Amino acid sequence: MVAPASTDVRRPRELPRSEALAQHIEGGNTLRRGADGPEVAEAQRLLEAHGFSVGPKGVDGKLGRDTRAALVDFQRSRGLSPDGVIGTETLRELRTPTTGVDRRSGADRGLQPAPGDRVPGSSGADFQQRARLEQQRRSEQRAEQRIEPRTEPAPTGSGAVELAPRSMSERQRWDHYAAIVRANGGEVCADGKPTVLGVRGMDVNGNRHASTNNRKYDDTFVVLTPDHRVLELRGATHAGQKTTSLVDHVGRINAGNYRAVSNGDHNGMPSFHVRTRSGSGSIPGVRDRNDDGNYSSTEIERSRQRGDALTGILFHVGFEGSPKSIGCQTLPPDAMRRFIDRVGGRGFSFTLVDA
Repeated sequence: MVAPASTDVRRPRELPRSEALAQHIEGGNTLRRGADGPEVAEAQRLLEAHGFSVGPKGVDGKLGRDTRAALVDFQRSRGLSPDGVIGTETLRELRTPTTGVDRRSGADRGLQPAPGDRVPGSSGADFQQRARLEQQRRSEQRAEQRIEPRTEPAPTGSGAVELAPRSMSERQRWDHYAAIVRANGGEVCADGKPTVLGVRGMDVNGNRHASTNNRKYDDTFVVLTPDHRVLELRGATHAGQKTTSLVDHVGRINAGNYRAVSNGDHNGMPSFHVRTRSGSGSIPGVRDRNDDGNYSSTEIERSRQRGDALTGILFHVGFEGSPKSIGCQTLPPDAMRRFIDRVGGRGFSFTLVDA
């Protein structure tokens, strides 16, 4: 396996073009050993630019043994799971023109931060854009001081969202949740596929709370299947932390109606890519721009005006005791296994509501 040299690796300030690779991954696909095509060639060029040799054959558009070895070494250098598979997280790192000191592990990767880096050495940060984003953030903060805060518009059907009483029969509970989905514009078990209802701001015991970025599974997912079975599971519809080096600000997707398709393995378990009804992987949402873990009415309004969106949103497994997410929908391992068993592999419709 080839790792970057400790002192003589050129710190990439610009990276090769990677539109085909981005389109492939952001469309809900992955790249693994045996893949070939222009997207693999772009990934190989990115690995080479970061100092990871793809072998004596060079860029040949084939993800073989040498390219996978380089990919595994690259993932280790960025603190990612070294599975040799290119998904959304690895794509993000490949398209970031720096490594430096990995702030998560403290390991020195041999590349020195430039004087203009606002957060020197943060793995996953796009330093070429940070100055511009910082200027934009300050401008928005000044503008927010002149905006009269507005209350977040309540989603359709809000105020009526309650978990089904456990005294109900399973069919009565199914009808209860199906009514919530329909009241919020969603479809129930269309085309014979399951429907998942996400209830943000309510735990599995029916307790309401403000939605924040935290390390708790304090939201509820309800799986409805065409045979009128119901499964309620604890999970998280929010980020599991306030800040991250992977994106400039963590976010949460808006309440709404989506569909989810199979996305391959994520941390050893199947995952699902959330898309809009039209099939886009760009999901409307709000970013926590002051990194305080909360979503104020002003932040929500500004995100709406900007048309903010989040990409690479998945349903995936988290840690046992806390979510592992910067905006995805997560469940603890045991709940995720039950979730996968119930939804199967065909995908499902997803309706997210605010409690």
